[in-house]
Amino acid sequence: MLAALDMSVPAADGLVLKGTLTYPSGRPGTVYPLAVLAHQYPSTRDSFAPLVRELLAAEIATLAFDERGHGASILGPHGPVVVDTPEGLGLDAFGAAFVSSAQRVAFGRIENDILRVASWGAFQNFIDPSRLVLVGASVGGSGALLAAPAIAGLRGVATLGAAGAPAFGPDGADRIRRTLEQLAIPYFLASSTDDPFEGGANVRRWSDGLAHITARLVPGAGHAMAIYYEVHTDLLRFLRDALDVE
Repeated sequence: MLAALDMSVPAADGLVLKGTLTYPSGRPGTVYPLAVLAHQYPSTRDSFAPLVRELLAAEIATLAFDERGHGASILGPHGPVVVDTPEGLGLDAFGAAFVSSAQRVAFGRIENDILRVASWGAFQNFIDPSRLVLVGASVGGSGALLAAPAIAGLRGVATLGAAGAPAFGPDGADRIRRTLEQLAIPYFLASSTDDPFEGGANVRRWSDGLAHITARLVPGAGHAMAIYYEVHTDLLRFLRDALDVE
């Protein structure tokens, strides 16, 4: 069995991105497809544990990383950089902390961060760089959709409650729609219908009229990985198909 690898990748602004590349337990010398996982604010790579477990069982390697300002990805060239925590349990407190974090920690760079992380993973031993997918939750989902055109040969992108598009600029949502129109690879966009962070509205808007997108809306107001167990069967089928895994 191959040991997991600790990742340290410098972002464009010098912040060090940390993550873990985990291989399935398979035959020595096997070359695996890879899923790169970008999580939601204010979580960490560990939020993908249920998906990692199922991907490894499907013989798909995983590279889950802590986004900038989260988990272990907090060391910048001028000292620690950590996302704000909501002060209170309401949506107003969450929204204020997200906006503050997006500006101070530079969430707009997540798009390029994902490219750098995916490139690191693709060059590791026993990884097939021609079979690569991105999976993102919430702001990680929007970042994955924007990063997709820069990754040559990408097999597909899956998102859970993709949100926070304004963190990538005032035209973030429009840029995502244009990317989806121009890059006709398979996409799986999932959300709850009443996602409080516009995940459901984004799925409807971004998938409208595009046959290469699988849209999945589930009842309720769960956000991002909160809907995982409601969509995981369809999500796993999508990822296996995109990566040609039986």
